[in-house]
Amino acid sequence: MKKIILFSLVAITFPLFCCSGGSVNKSGEDDPWKWNDKDNPETTEGTEYYPKDANSFRIVSYNVGAFSKFMSNSTSMIADMLTEVRADVVALNELDSCNTRHDINQAEALAKYMGWQWYFGRAMAYRDGAYGNGIILPAGVKVVRKYTVPLSKSTGSEPRSIAVVETDKYVIGGAHLDYSTEEAALTQVKEVNEWAEKNYKNYDKPVFFCGDMNSVPDSKPITNLKAKWTVLSSLEPTIPCSAPKKCIDYIFVLKSSATVSKVSAHTMMKFKKGDVEKASDHLPVYVDVKF
Repeated sequence: MKKIILFSLVAITFPLFCCSGGSVNKSGEDDPWKWNDKDNPETTEGTEYYPKDANSFRIVSYNVGAFSKFMSNSTSMIADMLTEVRADVVALNELDSCNTRHDINQAEALAKYMGWQWYFGRAMAYRDGAYGNGIILPAGVKVVRKYTVPLSKSTGSEPRSIAVVETDKYVIGGAHLDYSTEEAALTQVKEVNEWAEKNYKNYDKPVFFCGDMNSVPDSKPITNLKAKWTVLSSLEPTIPCSAPKKCIDYIFVLKSSATVSKVSAHTMMKFKKGDVEKASDHLPVYVDVKF
């Protein structure tokens, strides 16, 4: 039987905050991390915005903007949003880890709210700590490998990486490609393709690659990715969050890995348990598949 793979590099473990001052009390009234859903005008009861087939597997990719683009901290809000849409695995971009901007591991903090496990994949040193990508997934999922793939800076603005987690059923990698020059993005795409070809060609699990590619669908970087990958996500605009005009966030599956059937895909613009225009400057994207 073929298996599945998702790309987003993050170290998986149950949450033990790595920095002082990083403990979270989810139930506390004075918890500064806890958002108040009474302030969300769209909180309603009733039908799901994004119904999920009982037999499908939901992959979400989300550039969370260090949980601080428009709020002091959107961690608990995003945890509620991901729980609402019944995500099965989430690839995350723009995460801080134990630096002077945010003194906790943000992948771990989000996972703790959800009761999940996590992996953080460092892309670069940042403010006496680190910055990078992550993967979170339910606590009961069997993880067989987790690692980070560095990507060349080339002519770009900063180092990048892929955070990768392999479970007993799939592989997933999460990356955030360079935005400053097309040359840098193309170099990183070449390295992504080489990594996938070397490690997962004819693999018996599906391999997924997710993240903020900083490139629109008809660009050279996405065209070059499509030589090895099939786009599963919808290509609906993902930025800016309040009036989206461009798609730069994607979910792919490796053509030479185990096949999956696509059930549905959308960019998520509404939540009952969160305000997507405050949570980050990007909109999250999801794909439902069957193995």
